[in-house]
Amino acid sequence: MNREKKLVKTPAGADRIPEQSALKRRVAGLFRFVLFLGLFACLYHKAQEILKLDMGHRGTDNVTGFYAEKEDSIEVLFIGASTMFCTADPLVLYEEYGIASYDFGSSAQPFALSYLFMQEAFRTQKPKVVALEMLSVGNELDTAKADNLNYGLTDMPFSLTKARGIYDMFQDDKGTGLSYLLPMMQYKDRWQELTEEDFADGRTGQGYPIRNYAKGAYTPDLVAPSALDFSSYYEAQEFAIPERNLEIFAQMVTLCEENNARLLLFKSPNVGWNISQTRAVEALAQEYNLPFLDFFSLMEELEIDPARDFRDNTHFNRYGSRKASCYLGEYLKAHYDLTDYRMTDSDNSWDLALQGREHDRANERVAKAGGLPDYMALIPYAGHTVVFSVTGDCGQMADFLRQLAGAFGLDAEKLLAGGSFAVRDGQCISGLIGTDDKPWRWECGSDTMLLTGYSITYDRDIYQLVDDGLTILVYDNEWEELVDVAGFDAYDPAHAIRSE
Repeated sequence: MNREKKLVKTPAGADRIPEQSALKRRVAGLFRFVLFLGLFACLYHKAQEILKLDMGHRGTDNVTGFYAEKEDSIEVLFIGASTMFCTADPLVLYEEYGIASYDFGSSAQPFALSYLFMQEAFRTQKPKVVALEMLSVGNELDTAKADNLNYGLTDMPFSLTKARGIYDMFQDDKGTGLSYLLPMMQYKDRWQELTEEDFADGRTGQGYPIRNYAKGAYTPDLVAPSALDFSSYYEAQEFAIPERNLEIFAQMVTLCEENNARLLLFKSPNVGWNISQTRAVEALAQEYNLPFLDFFSLMEELEIDPARDFRDNTHFNRYGSRKASCYLGEYLKAHYDLTDYRMTDSDNSWDLALQGREHDRANERVAKAGGLPDYMALIPYAGHTVVFSVTGDCGQMADFLRQLAGAFGLDAEKLLAGGSFAVRDGQCISGLIGTDDKPWRWECGSDTMLLTGYSITYDRDIYQLVDDGLTILVYDNEWEELVDVAGFDAYDPAHAIRSE
């Protein structure tokens, strides 16, 4: 018997179902791989930020601060080592001349690194003038001097420009160069010394806002212990700019020309530099038809005082820097077409920076105050936490302590018997912690404080600076920074006592 064969029609495209399933699996696998790489990159970046050393120091985080500046907002860019950012003060240039400038440099910066900084700057800014401090032009690059490079490279974000610059600097030591490109490799063993501060948000700049209120400058109110002796400056010595640095300088000139920026050379006075080096820089400037400001030859005209205008043998202090900056401002306004940003309608970051400078100066005045009356008059209560701790026999300052207790609504007699209290924004937040009361704990970000009737403990450091009298701690809430701790002996309150 013939059996009919039943024909089953295969749906169109059914033969492609296994192929589509395989494709979906491959896409899903690729997606998981990309997701893994993304998560790994985020974790790596976070771990690197925690492990790497904080290269900022008080008053200037010029590398991180530069990247926080609005694009194309800087008209004058200063490049170089610490002699640069201790000479040119952008806030003086703005306050007096309306110039929008920034000090983009790093301590002990080699000349090759100055070139990388210049390249980096042109990625986000279009300065009309680039002013280059020439201290390092005579030094060969020494890749073994880690600090010279760490100061400049650790906080510089990854970019192809950075990668190319490190490749050029470390042609003979690619392994070490890679550790500067990826700081995790250099700081991977630092996990053993990590503290709570390393994990806190905003650790960059030791509590300062990432935007740099000093615009890269560092002009402390310090004076060198003795007058600087520049007598050896005029002793000519054999000197020649290294060939590699001459090549780098030619590249700098070309880079500025390509970016329509005018290159200006200058040299700040420092002990150790001599007239032979100045003449070599003058010859270089003449070869490329560039202006050169020699502050050695301007010292008499600017009335620079070797006994008062330097903080050490190499750097101007606040007073010397102001004199040099005013000269720079006059020169820049006379020779270049620069905008006076003081005339603009809206606030800019330099206006805000001036407010930051006043904030810092207010803290500085407290930290330098001597007698108790002056100290009390200078305490900036707004935005600060102030702690008072009374210990021992305070009969000699009883009237003052009664007034202090009355100002904050506390029991005066209990305070005279010994106790501590904390004031935030001018209001008491702790009550009076007497000698028989339980300790009181306070936290701000990663910082902690413990008050007892006998002492103040701040981040594990215990302060009781006088046996009989008053200890005052001032803390900046906004910048999360300990401003000062001073003790005033009941028998001699005219002289502040500070721990070493």
